Amino acid sequence: MAHFDLSLYETVAQRLVRWWAEYPDGRIITSIHHYDGSTIIMRAECYNNDDRLIATGYAEEVFGNSPVNKTSFLENCETSAIGRAISNSRIGHLGGEDAGQRASMEEMSKVNRLNTTPRPDSHGSATPKQIGFLKSLARGKGWDDLQLLDYIHRLLQVDDVVVETLTAGQCSAVIDGLKK
Repeated sequence: MAHFDLSLYETVAQRLVRWWAEYPDGRIITSIHHYDGSTIIMRAECYNNDDRLIATGYAEEVFGNSPVNKTSFLENCETSAIGRAISNSRIGHLGGEDAGQRASMEEMSKVNRLNTTPRPDSHGSATPKQIGFLKSLARGKGWDDLQLLDYIHRLLQVDDVVVETLTAGQCSAVIDGLKK
């Protein structure tokens, strides 16, 4: 399975430095969206200097599925949600045109970890060719990264994937939807 070059991704701490430089009077609020004892989903809301909500982000973590999640899965989830929300804001993420850098270094580290553990339900990761075609179809519709991600989440009825973590089957379903 593919591994991602983590040096190409920004940490959530780096995103927070940029956030507070842009919005020194802003605020970030996190809340638990779902918790069942083993899985947590958190939402982060980013407010600008005028106290207007300008971005949200969600993250999901499973207790014990990594060393950090054995001791700090709530904190890990909160950090990821903040990183997603900042990435969804106007200041976005570093990396220019490469939509792959929307995810934080922490998220891609998780992907690398999960890709080294075979999962019978994964049906294999989407190929670079599939991902390239999917992005090309989205560009053809005039969509930016956020519009594509919103479409993927609505179509697949999930909110915890990014383009780079789609399975081959999920990517095919998105491609088919974009062709319509």
